[in-house]
Amino acid sequence: MYRIVIEREDDVYMASTIGKRAAEELGFNKCLQTKLVVSIMELTRNIVFYAKKGEILIHPDPHGIEIIAIDQGPGIANLEQILNHSYKSKTGLGLGISGVQRLMDEFEITSTINKGTKVRAAIRLSNGGK
Repeated sequence: MYRIVIEREDDVYMASTIGKRAAEELGFNKCLQTKLVVSIMELTRNIVFYAKKGEILIHPDPHGIEIIAIDQGPGIANLEQILNHSYKSKTGLGLGISGVQRLMDEFEITSTINKGTKVRAAIRLSNGGK
């Protein structure tokens, strides 16, 4: 398992590079590698932009890769709107979290105002990864 502290933009690229390397080592095809890297980048950029500090755990196993992004930021007040695509972000398209939800095979998110957010997502080789 890899644990990367996320505090600045450089950490976003470090995490995505580690995720890509883990996916390559497991034999993920290029499409699944890209889905994983995009998901890691979206989650870690959200940490940098909204929470300022957090961490991402990347856990490869023989069946796929699980990622967990955790922060102690402001939380997400409009989570339901974000997940059902009815929210437009002031800084982008508002598709980051919902995009991760669509790209990954498994997705869970919990967020508490003034306490932070935790996202767990996984991509599995059993879904045509090789």
